[in-house]
Amino acid sequence: MGEWTPFRLAKVPAVLALVLLVASNLVTDRWYFMQAIWWIPRIALVVPALLWLAALLAIARWLRRDQEETRRLGWWTVAAALLALVQVLRMWGLPAARPSEALRIVHWNPSYPSGDAIRGAVEKLAALDADIYLFTDAGPDVLRESSQLLVPKGYMIEGAGKFSVVSRLTVTEAMPVLAARNRFVSRFTLATGSGPLIVETIDLPSAPTLPRTLTMRSLRGELAQLRATEPDIMVGDFNITRGSHSLSLIASDYSEAFETNGTGWGATYPRDWPFIGIDLTFLRAPWYPLRSEIVDPGAGRHRAQVVDCVKQ
Repeated sequence: MGEWTPFRLAKVPAVLALVLLVASNLVTDRWYFMQAIWWIPRIALVVPALLWLAALLAIARWLRRDQEETRRLGWWTVAAALLALVQVLRMWGLPAARPSEALRIVHWNPSYPSGDAIRGAVEKLAALDADIYLFTDAGPDVLRESSQLLVPKGYMIEGAGKFSVVSRLTVTEAMPVLAARNRFVSRFTLATGSGPLIVETIDLPSAPTLPRTLTMRSLRGELAQLRATEPDIMVGDFNITRGSHSLSLIASDYSEAFETNGTGWGATYPRDWPFIGIDLTFLRAPWYPLRSEIVDPGAGRHRAQVVDCVKQ
């Protein structure tokens, strides 16, 4: 085992953080006792570990410690740097232009905002020139501004439960599907040039102690009884971080838009300093995401999703 030197003891917290990072990436929220670790922002685990190991390495070299100890510190520092790079790449996508042939969908969960910033936020979203805008908990101010800015441009507004759609495509159906135990699902059917597009908007509980895997297993069973057909797209505030095992229980044959073709920073919450991606868009073949971007409307609690997709 070797002698437990001060440097060997000092690197234990950093090594433990790296082990927890890798373990939680593999397990995610599959097991409840790992869920809390999985919810810790990846950067919050790996960056302090990297800085601590780099500092220990610099001190070891300055004190001219034995080469074997310094080499071990060096390898741990390299491992931490590689893990940090992987985590950043998972949350960051390369710049990409808007595909000209794509259908653009914007989803925003403003959570009933108010104040002077609302008009600016809706103006910013309107400038995205989306085909479909979907709102969770829009509130009267967002809907009023949307009516003033978008309806004159040919958009129509429909509501279903706590969700609203502002669309330049014809909405042929708008209906609540589920509203129980703080879980909300509504369905919108829109007419496109390639046939009907079925979009389900979803808002799930935010309580951090709620077991996500059990929640999604229960939701899957209820939706199977309530749905006549599966939707083409599921979008909303899932309150589950991107990449979680629990999401696969209702979206195993779907592609998550940002994970597939994201550009820029992929976190959506909290809006001012986003570090977790809980606002997600899932698409099922033949619909496919060509581009996904997270934008800051300048108001509300969440950032908005912008998804450009096509029917292949």
